[in-house]
Amino acid sequence: MASAARLTLTAATALLAAAAAAPAHAAAVHTDFTPRAIIGANIARGADGTERTVMCPPEESVLGGGFTVSAPAGRTLSHAPDDVITSRPTSDATGWIVAVRKTLESGAHAAAIPADLSVEAVCTEGETSPGA
Repeated sequence: MASAARLTLTAATALLAAAAAAPAHAAAVHTDFTPRAIIGANIARGADGTERTVMCPPEESVLGGGFTVSAPAGRTLSHAPDDVITSRPTSDATGWIVAVRKTLESGAHAAAIPADLSVEAVCTEGETSPGA
């Protein structure tokens, strides 16, 4: 699932590159700000379907986000696809919310154990919104 999570971050980067390359007659766009990736802490067994949030620093807005699922040392992720419940900005566009289910490989009769999770956001460094 890391590829789908990275897809969201890649899409945000592509959007910023397109905005920077916009013709001069287009709406005013600041090209001098740098987006910054905020990577939340690794949440042990966090891929359990519960909403998790990472916030941008104060006075910044979110441009996009995603997540990474991982297995602790000595374990492996199950081959089943990730179950992405939500991956969206907060209502005030200052953070990114993710809820995903992903389990670790387990024995035939063992209970499913959620994978580890980290939530990521791409934020406007030093601005409340691009072009503001």
